[in-house]
Amino acid sequence: MSPSWEPFGSTRRLGEDPEAAPADVPPAPDLAAPGRLDAIPRHRLVIITCMDGRIDPLAICGLGLGDAHVLRNAGAVVSDDVLRSLHASHARLGTQRALLIGHTDCRAFDSDLAQVEASLRQGVQAIAGSGAVPPSFEVQALVYELETGQLRPL
Repeated sequence: MSPSWEPFGSTRRLGEDPEAAPADVPPAPDLAAPGRLDAIPRHRLVIITCMDGRIDPLAICGLGLGDAHVLRNAGAVVSDDVLRSLHASHARLGTQRALLIGHTDCRAFDSDLAQVEASLRQGVQAIAGSGAVPPSFEVQALVYELETGQLRPL
């Protein structure tokens, strides 16, 4: 068996014996634990990012379950759906700031980093001009560099 992408540990292939898990695989998390978390994110934060499976938004921000709301779509585009969810997150659950995170090698923009960065700038403007959140709501645009695992400000 070959290991999967490193942050997720080893995984089984279809047809492998489910009882034969490697010794280095951590135990499954307690699935009841999320129910004990407050619906209000601890950091009053919303992360808006791409749906790309290579991105673990909580991990790249040094956060854990319950720390932030996460909104994902192709290219981290600030669409009407994102604005509606952002409004609900702020109005109903008290979030105060957002991180808008694009990334290198984004297939939604044919891997063109200039297009990713332009979309992030448009997203910040869309949030500010939408009325979905008050002017005091903070928005920061960042680029996640898949090659290095680093976040950098736009």
